[in-house]
Amino acid sequence: MKFFSNVRAVFTDLDGTLTTKGKILPTTYHALAALDAAGIGVVVVTGRPAGWGDSLLRLWPVRAVIAENGGVVLLPGRKLLQVGRSLAAFRRKMRSAALAAARRFPGARLSRDSIYTEVNLAIDWNEDARLGEPKARRLEQFLRRRGFQAVRSSVHVNFWPPGFDKLTACRVVARELYGDDDLARFVYVGDALNDEPLFAGFPRSVGVANVREVWKDLRARPARVTRRREGRGFEEVASAVLRML
Repeated sequence: MKFFSNVRAVFTDLDGTLTTKGKILPTTYHALAALDAAGIGVVVVTGRPAGWGDSLLRLWPVRAVIAENGGVVLLPGRKLLQVGRSLAAFRRKMRSAALAAARRFPGARLSRDSIYTEVNLAIDWNEDARLGEPKARRLEQFLRRRGFQAVRSSVHVNFWPPGFDKLTACRVVARELYGDDDLARFVYVGDALNDEPLFAGFPRSVGVANVREVWKDLRARPARVTRRREGRGFEEVASAVLRML
């Protein structure tokens, strides 16, 4: 079977994969719309807040949004939280950890959109703040030592309670929308370290060209890499899928 043939849906990261320099290009949005019109669903997978996910699902030509690193699954008319009753206690611990991180790493602060999250918090290292990658890596380790799952994206260090992740949430969406959680039927597109479990879990995984910036740190790498960066790289994937119809 050819790599892009018989694709049921495209799962994709948001920041640095659909966006280009922080914005969605008209041509990238057109690629989303073209996939949807052809019957190929798009599912956005992001560390961004559930509030973002709700807006994307309502306004963009996408079938579902996985937000907050798998903590919230947004489907048409439904929201699924992938966390138990201990969330309130974890939120208090997470806020405490964020304050400790700010003391330990000068310049570190919660991302501006953390106020809209339900299960995940994010410390800005490369969006409005400029901490640099070595400090972001140490910050990630600092949060893990405090008992959280933590990983840096191209803009934030996200951290959240144990018990859920993006890959598990992708399987939930695949079952809910397609009745099949065999991820070989789908394509995943990403660009950063927080996409690593998905590069491992999707046999047909693709990194947009800027994934090369974290290549040496990836334990699981995408099966293919596009020629172009960010949203233009996603457009390459969309074109390849559409050509196989």
